[in-house]
This record gives sequence, C-alpha cells and structure tokens, in this order.
Amino acid sequence: MSTSREWRVARISRTALVAVACLALAGTASAQIQESLFRAGDGTAYQVLTASNLGGGAENIRVTTIAGSISGAGSCAATSGMQNQSTSAIGGVIAPQMSLHPYGQITRTYILTPNDISVINFNSAFGGRVTLGTGGSALNICHTASDCNAQVNVQPLVPLTSSLGNVPPACIAPGRAAECDNFQGRTVLGFGVDASGDPPVCDDPSEVTVNSTVCGAQPADGFTVNSGQAIVFVYNSTLQNDGFAVATGGFGISTDLLNNPSCPNPNSIVSATGDNDSQPAPPPPTNTPTNTPTNTATNTATATNTPTATFTATFTFTPTSTSTFTPTRTNTPTPTNTPPPTNTRPPIPVVPSPTSPAGLVMIIGLGGGLLWALRRMVRKN
Repeated sequence: MSTSREWRVARISRTALVAVACLALAGTASAQIQESLFRAGDGTAYQVLTASNLGGGAENIRVTTIAGSISGAGSCAATSGMQNQSTSAIGGVIAPQMSLHPYGQITRTYILTPNDISVINFNSAFGGRVTLGTGGSALNICHTASDCNAQVNVQPLVPLTSSLGNVPPACIAPGRAAECDNFQGRTVLGFGVDASGDPPVCDDPSEVTVNSTVCGAQPADGFTVNSGQAIVFVYNSTLQNDGFAVATGGFGISTDLLNNPSCPNPNSIVSATGDNDSQPAPPPPTNTPTNTPTNTATNTATATNTPTATFTATFTFTPTSTSTFTPTRTNTPTPTNTPPPTNTRPPIPVVPSPTSPAGLVMIIGLGGGLLWALRRMVRKN
C-alpha cells in the first residue's frame, strides 16, 4: 500500500492559509499512526500522535520521522502483504521551498498512556492545553505552565535533546528519500542517531529509516508508541500570524509471529504508516471595549494592630424646612346697604349767665388769672 500527501502553507498578508493535498493510494494499510494538530490563541501548535486501530498483527508503531513547518509538510507510506517486499514511510519537508520549525523551539512529552486514548480535548485559550483521557485521571499538557493551573496530572515537557520518557534525542536529517515519495529528498527529524552541532544534525542521515522490507527487523532508530499510547510535540514562538503543518512517518511492528505476512521472526515490520495535518493561523484577539471610570477615588484600608475607632462619613439625606402654601379660609364681609346719616344743625354753645352762680365763678376765675399774669410781668421788669 502506498499513500502520499503534501500540505503546503502559503502566507498571504501573514494570516491566510492555503493548503494543497495530493493523494495516491494502492493496497491496504494495516497499522496507522493517528495525528491531530491544534492551534492555541497565541499561535502555539500541538502535534498529537496516537497509536490506534492497529491491524495486520502489529502491536505498536515505530515512529522514525516527524516534521513541523509554517511553509508546509508532507508524508507518504507504502507497503505490501508479501515477505521481503519493499515498504517505506516518511514525514518531512522539501527544501528549499519548505524548512523545519527551529529545533530549539520544539518540546515534547514522554510516551503517555491515558485512560482513554480515543478522548482528546483542547482548550485554545492563551498558550493552549491538550487533555488526553477522561475524569480525574486525564493527562494535561501545556506549553505555558500557567495554562495548566488548577489542572491535575500535568505532564512535563522536555527539549528534543532529552532522552527521557522512552524517546531518544532528535537530530535533523536532510535529504531523506523514500520510495513511496519517488525518492525526492526531504528534511526530517530523526531519533536515536549520532549527531553533532547546535542544532544537532545527524552524522549519517541514512541511518534515519524511511525504506525497509516487509518482515524486516524493527528499525534501530526512532521510538515506539504502543497501542493505546500517545506523544505530544509542541511548536512555539511567534506563530500567531502563521498557518502550520505537521507530518510523521513510521512502521507497524509485530512483536510475535501472529501477523498477516507470517513473518518468521518477532519484532518485524508488517506495515508502513504516514500522516500529516495543517491548520490556519488562529483568529486575532477580539478588542472588547471596557468602560473604566476616570479619576475615581479609592479608599484603601490599612491594617493596624491597635484597635482604632474609625469614623466613616456617611452621606445622609436631611430634609430642609420648606414653606408650604396652605390655603386659609377668609371670611369676606358681605356688603350691607346702610343709609347715610341725616344732616343735623350743630347746637348753640350755652354760656352761663353772669348773675348765676356759675357765671360768678367763671368771672372770679378769669379775674384771678388776669391778676396773676400781671404780677409776673411786673416781676420780670
């Protein structure tokens, strides 16, 4: 069986992704590496490889090549059902049109065994979070530690130079040519091969297995993913405006003699597998206007060991006396027609008679008064 797929990523205004796929099929695959690609909000890419649906007597996948790139990646696989016939698989990029993601900006997990390999969840917020499995035993993988806060079973990430987690160090292998790919040269990441330099380049790229035979021995290079297991590669740095593509290649391995090609030896190649995927750049963040009060006084309480009575000013509404118009009933006098007074002649004053006692008293009084007045005048002179 042969399969060949190529994903090329073209950047248009640094945000558009164009992917072109070419597919050729012949025969039947009996073991598959399942590949998923996720993009976080900050552009980080997560390549998740799982081994599932293994048939043809394969118990695991021996992964020999992987690749990740903003400019595209491709894969192919070819095998047959007869002993000693050729088989091939590869996942890589074609130089110079494509280039691998920078070696130092790639990290990976150990080989993982989640409680349910069929359940893969992804939270794209910030740097992203991959969750493998279900419930309290689910495994969490984050490029940025803060994105895994409050999560359980957080898995460590190590650089490609690490040999931890049942995966040997990786090196860059240029010019690997697989039969299923018409022997065109690809640059790949290989594993478990002597290397030198920084970043490390495989001393002998031909030691990275891309061609073999059915029932041939399990490749000495690469790493093993058993059925039900997974591994995650994380590609970070400034990827927010770029599409991204990943690819992988490997071989199905039978650990016993129960296999379709009837291989005479255990740990033999019974199939080939390859896969690739691509995703566009994540959407840009949405600007949400936030109303922020300006010149807002903030009272900050200061803790003091000594109890202190604090008076807090409270604005209390105090009613103000206001003149209120109250209507008052006023009795209005009723006009009464009163006849005007009758004109009467005034009476004639009555003067006492000089001969009457009253007249005599009046004359004596007048005379006494006149005498007193004359005497005062004499004294003054």
